[in-house]
Amino acid sequence: ALGVDGGGSVRMPAALCGVVGFKPTAGRLSNAGVLPLNWTVGMAGILAGTVEDAVVAYSAIVDQSQPSYLRPELNLPMLTSTPSISNVRLAKYGKWFNDSSEDIRTCCDKALQTLRAQYGWETLDVTVPEIEEMRLAHYVTIGSECTASLAKYLDKLKRSEIGWDVRVALGVYGSFSSRAYLNSQRLRNRQMFFHKEIFKTADVIVSPMTGVTAYTLQDDALSSGELDYINGAALIRYSIAGNFLGLPAITVMGWAR
Repeated sequence: ALGVDGGGSVRMPAALCGVVGFKPTAGRLSNAGVLPLNWTVGMAGILAGTVEDAVVAYSAIVDQSQPSYLRPELNLPMLTSTPSISNVRLAKYGKWFNDSSEDIRTCCDKALQTLRAQYGWETLDVTVPEIEEMRLAHYVTIGSECTASLAKYLDKLKRSEIGWDVRVALGVYGSFSSRAYLNSQRLRNRQMFFHKEIFKTADVIVSPMTGVTAYTLQDDALSSGELDYINGAALIRYSIAGNFLGLPAITVMGWAR
């Protein structure tokens, strides 16, 4: 399946449903036909049963017609090859990584141990500065862009036909100023620098995909919509950097044994 990932909307449901969710690098896939809700953070992504299926779908839809700096030529792996990649260095920010429920933390820790035992992949301790500031800057960015995209339609919408969750979101988004949006882009540049420094010594930054498992829907969710910012914040805790910085990101299945 295809979806649009502006804040984890492909990777989070993939994680909650036990499938693979892949968000390519910004600019890799065409946005033709995609509602331009949040053009600097959102892009199409793939949900698939396996990594191999995600590769097949990606190779079919990726635009390689005009290679450029943002879209260098792809060299996808042969699915029949069996040699594993060695010497992969995984960056882990412990304080951030562990800010999740115990069952998720245990599962992800065991996944790292398995990668080390089976493939010899090394885990490096790093720090990702200003994560909370990045999360707020992403929220201001995606909210401001959504408001700008929908501006010509908002006056025509009947409020009674919009769910409470959307009403609240639009109310918050409409309060963001142009100064807040510009300051968020300054924070984006800072985070690009921080992440480039990490990637000088590491190949991948690893974390859980969500901070909690799926929570129970309330009885009135079908009639009034679902609005739970506490659980919502925990679900989106680890997905921000991929969208805000345009980095490729993937969530894969893991099992705690």
